[in-house]
Amino acid sequence: MSNLPDPLPVILCGQSTKIGKPVAEAMLPEIEVIHFIQTNDAALAEIPHLLAGRGPQSPHDNGVGSGNYSQPARAVICGHGYSVSDVETFRAACEGVIQEPVVWVLSDPAKQRAPDASLPGEGYAKVAAQLAKDIIMKWKEDGADKDEVIFFQALSFGVIMIAGARAQYFGNLRNLTPRWARHYTEAI
Repeated sequence: MSNLPDPLPVILCGQSTKIGKPVAEAMLPEIEVIHFIQTNDAALAEIPHLLAGRGPQSPHDNGVGSGNYSQPARAVICGHGYSVSDVETFRAACEGVIQEPVVWVLSDPAKQRAPDASLPGEGYAKVAAQLAKDIIMKWKEDGADKDEVIFFQALSFGVIMIAGARAQYFGNLRNLTPRWARHYTEAI
C-alpha cells in the first residue's frame, strides 16, 4: 500500500461552482478537494501537474477547493459534464507523469446530462459527493495500489430524491464503459 496523506487530496471536475462547492464541502474531512476544474482545456492543462504534485499552471481561482498543493492529488472526480472520451484524454495526458496510483471517479456515461439541460436539483451535490467519497474511501481501504476508473450513478426520480439500495458490480454498461472501468450504482 502506498503512503496516503490525510485528508486525501483530490481534483474535482465539474461545470458549475453551484454544484462543485457543496460537493467539495461534503467530502471533508476525509477527502480534500484541492482544485476545481470547469473546462476540458483546463483539465488537460492542470490535471497532469496536480497529479505530479505541482500547483496549477494558471492563477484562475473559482472559489472551490482548498488550494493546498503540498501533496499530489490521488483522485480525480468528474461530474456529468465529462464523457468517457474526455476522461480517456485526460488520463493519456498524465501518462509518465504520475508517481502513485490514482482513482478516477466519474459519472455514469449512460446518464450524461445534455449540454442544454438545467443543473441538477439541490440534493444532487450531497448525494454525488457521498457516492464519490464512498468510492474513494473503498479504493483507499483496498490499498490504493492501482490505477482505477470507477463510475458512479446517482438516479433521481423527478424532483424527489429517494434513498435506496447500493449495488457494486463489474462489467460493460451498454458498450459505453471501457474495460478498465468498474461501475458503482446508488439509487437515490
